[in-house]
Amino acid sequence: MAISMKRQSTAQASAQPQRTPLTFGIALRYIALLVFSLFAFMPFILSLLGTFKTNAELTAFPPMLLPQQWRLDNWTRVWNFTLPTIQGPVLPRWLFTSTWLAVLNVLLRLFFCSLAAYAFARMRFPGRNLLLGIVVASMALPAEVTLIPGYVFYARINWINTYWPLIIPDLVVPFGIFMLTQFFKSIPRELEEAAYIDGASRFRTYWNIALPLSRPALITLAILQFQGSWNDYTKPLLFLQRPDLMTLTVGMAFFRFQYVNDLSAILVGAMFNAIPMLIIFFLFSKYYIEGASYTGLAGQ
Repeated sequence: MAISMKRQSTAQASAQPQRTPLTFGIALRYIALLVFSLFAFMPFILSLLGTFKTNAELTAFPPMLLPQQWRLDNWTRVWNFTLPTIQGPVLPRWLFTSTWLAVLNVLLRLFFCSLAAYAFARMRFPGRNLLLGIVVASMALPAEVTLIPGYVFYARINWINTYWPLIIPDLVVPFGIFMLTQFFKSIPRELEEAAYIDGASRFRTYWNIALPLSRPALITLAILQFQGSWNDYTKPLLFLQRPDLMTLTVGMAFFRFQYVNDLSAILVGAMFNAIPMLIIFFLFSKYYIEGASYTGLAGQ
């Protein structure tokens, strides 16, 4: 009986998953990654800590890591920043403008880019490869080339000091079409053929089959386009000349000239511009890495 109990305990021990011991090499690897991460995030950490310091502490030498007295009023002072021509604080207005513009641009670009990409990946029509080549070649065209002709055109149709020049010209971006085309080509055709057999139309197959399966690529493109729209400075500066219409990036540049000697206030404004992008990236970093590996963008 003792032998049978011993065999049973041995079998149970072998059935349990064995844990890999934490070797010295793995521990050293994690320590190295932690050190490199601290070095990479050190400028952001110093800037964040600088928002709670006084100007004297920011310019002190040798520099201090932590403030002697935490100045929370730096944040409230920047949040309540006002202009004579605008009623109420302007920073919440600029923040809201940048947010809804970025969200709207992301949604529109995802829809129209995915439509064009699905057509290039699945439909057969004359000149398809030529058109796709033109789309890819247009990625090499600098955006600054079209700024002056675009400004002249928008001025003639009275679009200056409106948000239309920031929305309509970028409904379709060449990079988004190329990226989603490559991803749609990796989806097995058998899934779509099964939908066709069940009576699904071309658009329903695109909407119910292709889009759900391309979620990693869509999230990757959404992050990149949100970042581009959020950080866009040139076009809002050119087309939005009224302070009440400005986005956060242009508003912060205007704010910097007002507080040219107030370094803590400038750092607070920079944090308002950087923190939303960091939150979005950390929330969707898993899908970003997955989409980059699928579309061959890893390492670029």
